[in-house]
Amino acid sequence: MGFTRQVLDDVRAQIAPEDGALKEARERRDATRDAAETFRGVRHSFGSGSLAHGTANCPVHQRDKGLDADAGVVLDRRSHPTLGPDSAAKGGPTPVLEDMREHLRTELRASYPKVTFRITKRAILITFDEPLPGGEDPTVDLVVGLERANKPGLWIPNTQAEGWDPSDPEEHTRLLTTRSDPKALRVTRAHAIRLAKAENKRTATPPLCSFNLEAFGLMFVEEGMDDAVALHAMWERGARDLQRRLTPDPAGVSKPIKVADRARAIDRLHYAAGRLAAALEHDDDEAQVRSALRPLWPDFIAERPGEASKARTAAALRRRSNLGITGAGLLTTTGGTTLDKRPRSFGHRQRTL
Repeated sequence: MGFTRQVLDDVRAQIAPEDGALKEARERRDATRDAAETFRGVRHSFGSGSLAHGTANCPVHQRDKGLDADAGVVLDRRSHPTLGPDSAAKGGPTPVLEDMREHLRTELRASYPKVTFRITKRAILITFDEPLPGGEDPTVDLVVGLERANKPGLWIPNTQAEGWDPSDPEEHTRLLTTRSDPKALRVTRAHAIRLAKAENKRTATPPLCSFNLEAFGLMFVEEGMDDAVALHAMWERGARDLQRRLTPDPAGVSKPIKVADRARAIDRLHYAAGRLAAALEHDDDEAQVRSALRPLWPDFIAERPGEASKARTAAALRRRSNLGITGAGLLTTTGGTTLDKRPRSFGHRQRTL
């Protein structure tokens, strides 16, 4: 195994969510889905976003900045005949979002007494204010989608325009997790996406949205690639593709994915691809590999072997006396503390996504 793979594996270890936080995020998401499904005229709910896609990150030194979970419910048009572009009234999303917010408040407060809700452009953001020992306090974004009349996908809220936009978050999840793809391909694609997302967020304003990187993963990661080759393909081929067009929606429902500064995003992709190519050219020289890759993940790659990264050092300094830090850079309770198992008053069910 060359040094490039070793360094990339170590970065992935440091950006990996802790198992307990993943479990709690799923429980909060599923509790929200259960509650939302009891709202009037809901057909079904679904998991979406990075947690369902297997591409979630939660850096070891920023556990308190949160792991979030995405979910959605689909409203039956027959029960909500005045909503959306397919109706005669063309009703906007805000009234039903307000009703859903109050419904969730009633349903969730028994199990989560500090829960709060805020309507955003696309969803209802649910904050629980119950941090875990490592600092994580997973939130949930719930999209209230509406069936489209004769086309695939959903109408999802755009509260800024008091309207609805087409999207298909369920298809996005299916594409990224489909069992028809070999497991090795799905794993490599998820690894490459997670690494690309971490590089994308090394600046205060990321050049691309995370969904654009997931689309690159679907477009350019191929069977037989290893993590480094897959990541290079996402960056290099992604840059070339972005030069000629905005990235199309993988589900073919939404408009192409917006990019605030396309030239900046292309330059950043080319730069990242060049640094990774330089590392692979000197794969047997650890110092050169670290020198090539460190600018891409400066918090997670130490200058010299054996040194702690900035992220691991920051995590160690912030941890409380009852917390430890593993060799993989994950915070853990030294006393073997486990998460509180609270009863769910509205019939919590186990889910897989």
